[in-house]
Amino acid sequence: MYQKHWNLKKLPFENTPDTEFFFESEKHEEAYSRLSYVVEEKKSCAVITGAYGTGKTLILKSLERQFKKKGYVFSFVHNPRLDDLGLLKIILHNFTGYNVPKAKEDVLMGIERFLRDTLQDGKHVVVAIDEAQLINDESVFEELRLLLNFQTETRFLLTLILSGQPELKEKLDSNKQFSQRVALSYHLKPLDFDETKKYLAHRLEVAGLAENIFDEQAMELIFERSGGIPRQINNMANMSMLAAFSKGEKTITSALVTEGVESSR
Repeated sequence: MYQKHWNLKKLPFENTPDTEFFFESEKHEEAYSRLSYVVEEKKSCAVITGAYGTGKTLILKSLERQFKKKGYVFSFVHNPRLDDLGLLKIILHNFTGYNVPKAKEDVLMGIERFLRDTLQDGKHVVVAIDEAQLINDESVFEELRLLLNFQTETRFLLTLILSGQPELKEKLDSNKQFSQRVALSYHLKPLDFDETKKYLAHRLEVAGLAENIFDEQAMELIFERSGGIPRQINNMANMSMLAAFSKGEKTITSALVTEGVESSR
């Protein structure tokens, strides 16, 4: 709606995992770097946790985008609220792209066959599970742990990445067998004020705007109200731009931020 008002090539504050908008704050860069290490070195398992909206999915999507270019093969599970067989079927389907067997033993054999064929091709497999805090069945964690048994004498045939809200860590800590397989974990914290300012400017620049249209007071209010959570920053910035557009304004003030936030309630 307001794209033409600022002559933008795309909307800057959509809450979708568009990797073009990936903002490398110190925290996000550290998370990305650690996960990259686990994938590149073909380690067993990594865990990334953080509050809702901190940018975990975007990190995973950026990781997938970059490593696919290098020949890595991904199975990305967006909703793991399944039983153990259902999750195994989704993982295999993401790899093969066609109907999977019904019996559990056939699914496991299909996964092993795919892993070994991929190894023969000189590639490595990554299974990324988002929203992993939704897994409530211990048997699901057990099946995921057993997937890590697919290995040669020198390396794992797949790398497992679990991403979720902070309660995921509590679930894994209570599962000693699984937690012992975790090679690396990282907790993603919200942005500070300086990072929030850079985040706003970065997304505007990617969208085609060279200057930051939010004044200092507007950015302070967005940071205060959002707590530095990127998803909340996006929501507030988007509604503020709509408020500015409706008044024909090009610069966004704290009053416009307040108006935008109030109108979204």
